[in-house]
Amino acid sequence: MNPEEARSSLDDIHRLQERTRDEYVRHSFARSYMLLSALGLFVAVASLDFPQPWQIVVFLVGEGILVASALVQRRRAPVQRKPTVPEVMFQVAMGVILIGAFIAYSIASALGAFAFDLPVQHTITGAALALTALAVAVPVRRLFGSIVRSG
Repeated sequence: MNPEEARSSLDDIHRLQERTRDEYVRHSFARSYMLLSALGLFVAVASLDFPQPWQIVVFLVGEGILVASALVQRRRAPVQRKPTVPEVMFQVAMGVILIGAFIAYSIASALGAFAFDLPVQHTITGAALALTALAVAVPVRRLFGSIVRSG
């Protein structure tokens, strides 16, 4: 093998690695899985407005949607790769931000429920949280893509 063939082979490997990373990011933020995740998030949070025997059932339905979506997404993934440390740190940070948004929306909806006498404050919180997650999906996808490509 001469140096030109070796360089060509190495370039092919790098090109295929880049394609693998792009496919990994594309599948991670596929519209169908994002919509299912938003639905599961909404149902799980809105379950807090139900009376006690139904609250657990509706919460489990919401969590079931989230878990089923994650399992199907993982199973149908065209690319299986081990996440790097920066990717895991990014995902943990997104989880912390999601919890912070939940707390902020809960406070805002509690104040709104108190001021306007709304009976469904957690449903409003769940809707706001799900819509926010969908709204920021594109910028988060770009940021996650740059993290995946750098690693």
